[in-house]
Amino acid sequence: MTIFYIFASLLIIQSLVSLKQGFDYLSYFQRFKNTSDFRPKTAVIAPCKGLDDAMSDYLKSLFEQDYTNYQIVFVVENKEDPAFKLINAYQAKYPKIKSECLIAGKSKFCGQKVHNLQAAISSLNTDIEAFVFVDSDVCLPTYWLKELVSPLADKDIGVTTGYRWFVPTDNRFASLMRSLWNGSIATSLGDHKNNFAWGGSMAILRETFEKINVKTYWQKTISDDYALTKAVRDAKLYIKFIPLCLVPSLGGCSLRDLLEFTTRQIIITKVYSPNLWRLLFFSNLMFNSVFFLGLFLGIYEILFFYNYLPLLMILIIYFLGVWKSYLRIKAIKLVLISYKNIISKDQLAHYLLSPLVAVIFLYNLVMSLKSNKIAWRGVIYNLKSDNLIEIIDGQ
Repeated sequence: MTIFYIFASLLIIQSLVSLKQGFDYLSYFQRFKNTSDFRPKTAVIAPCKGLDDAMSDYLKSLFEQDYTNYQIVFVVENKEDPAFKLINAYQAKYPKIKSECLIAGKSKFCGQKVHNLQAAISSLNTDIEAFVFVDSDVCLPTYWLKELVSPLADKDIGVTTGYRWFVPTDNRFASLMRSLWNGSIATSLGDHKNNFAWGGSMAILRETFEKINVKTYWQKTISDDYALTKAVRDAKLYIKFIPLCLVPSLGGCSLRDLLEFTTRQIIITKVYSPNLWRLLFFSNLMFNSVFFLGLFLGIYEILFFYNYLPLLMILIIYFLGVWKSYLRIKAIKLVLISYKNIISKDQLAHYLLSPLVAVIFLYNLVMSLKSNKIAWRGVIYNLKSDNLIEIIDGQ
């Protein structure tokens, strides 16, 4: 029992620290205001492969940005990609917005997405002052580009970033759990200088991109955002999180899709940020061991010894997790106003099911011990190190 009390106490302390993070997260969302009117000439680089859920909504939102000085560079691997035809259709609908769709060809040495980004950047005229990167599985508010780019006026900022919030569009439990799993990561971003860049919503000045030599970091890598994060940190700059650029990702997934997606993220983390992976592994192992074993132990102690303390400690841990989830949802509703009704419908699950998220994380972490192979958009990669990958198969 002594060992249990020690670890349960440590977990309560960890949960209190995590709860403070939740308060800081909400506070940042409530007080964030961008006052900069910096509007450099910008290229939005949009790599695509296949048709994502709500792809039409994504394309429409990209062409309707409240920003007068931008162009869009779509990039696909080949013309047979179904996204190519749909992109062309939207280009025809919005002839006043300068756009093009490049054919990058198949990558031989790095992830296909990174290869596409490099092809797009190489195609740009020298008058482009800022690069913005966006994924094809999100929907963008009209202010997104303006809010993401304008803080770059501060030369201490290397990159600005948003993040995603999965908004389930079906009633599958796996879709809901994907939102919970991803949402648990969102709260690590905030008003501090330890943020990571997320490749689906990030911006960098061309001058900074070239100065910190991002192209070198992108060689033989699969992760555009982990590599860019490392380049920024090595240059002693920082990454600014922009709450208004947290964007919805609409759709659903099966249980298989959920486990594949979440495990892929953890394998990428293991290769590109091993210290973070180790922290995740040991903290998650401690939570699952203490919480779930503590439930059985607490019930046993009550039934046979009338000792309520073990179960009380578990309930405190659970309550602190519920409280943090409440703060997270409250923050998200401040920016995803158009999706408040859907988020409200699912919010009880976000409050109550956080222990199940820990179980999924444990599965991901254990699976990441077995292999460095991932499947991503129809291509199988073997991640040999943070600067060496093997492309095994592709479609």
